[in-house]
Amino acid sequence: MSEDVLFEVQEGVALITLNRPEAHNTLSAGIIEGLGAAYQHCDADDSVRAVVITGAGRSFCAGADMSGGGETFDGGAVAQEISSCPLAMQAFEVRKPVIAACNGHAVGAGLGMAMQTDIRVLADEGKYGFLQSRRGVVTDFAMEYLLPRLVGMERALELLMRGQRLNGSEAVTWGLAGRSVPAEAVLETALDIARDMAVNAAPLAMAMHKRLVWQGMDMSYAELARKETRGLNYSMTKPDAVEGGMAYFERRAPEWSGCLSEDWPEWMND
Repeated sequence: MSEDVLFEVQEGVALITLNRPEAHNTLSAGIIEGLGAAYQHCDADDSVRAVVITGAGRSFCAGADMSGGGETFDGGAVAQEISSCPLAMQAFEVRKPVIAACNGHAVGAGLGMAMQTDIRVLADEGKYGFLQSRRGVVTDFAMEYLLPRLVGMERALELLMRGQRLNGSEAVTWGLAGRSVPAEAVLETALDIARDMAVNAAPLAMAMHKRLVWQGMDMSYAELARKETRGLNYSMTKPDAVEGGMAYFERRAPEWSGCLSEDWPEWMND
């Protein structure tokens, strides 16, 4: 894993930290490689039950590294075609909840990375926006696909075409996140959510819920209902379906035994 990305796991929660604070965590080859590898590790490791991604220093990710000035987006200077979704695994493909703790500014590609996560916690003081139109280029991280589904067509078009900056509370109003808190509380808020999930929610049930919701954006009601029904009946055959009820009845924390490496049904990937 790259030195541009820090990784640690405590009590079932993986913390991924973009680690270029002197450059406001702008994208580098190391961040792209390291973040993709971290997501792959989190997906495969049963000891990881929830994931938080944040940025070192005062920013989450300020997007592309603009230190090259006018050559930053000069296609003639690019040796080969680049992918707009460059990570080896996207956040929505990870079968664990992924929470973006946007402790500071997240603009351009930085906001795109955050929007691919399942839950976002923003900083009241932060600035958030898709600035690519103001830099003369098209956005990345599949925002033309995701944004209309998350915030609606009109808001997605204005955000992408106008490229305005929003503070944390404004971004919440626009539907870009569920909550905005003071910057110093962002990471702990995200970790609290992740810890609650890691302890109190069954890993298999969370993974199936996530996959159904993300897949459901491209499915009809009937298709989704059939797959959900199959998932419900499958989950009811697992020991965690009994453990969840017993833990509630006995007023104690559940002891989940299910794990994705052994219990994940391949048909959930279809």
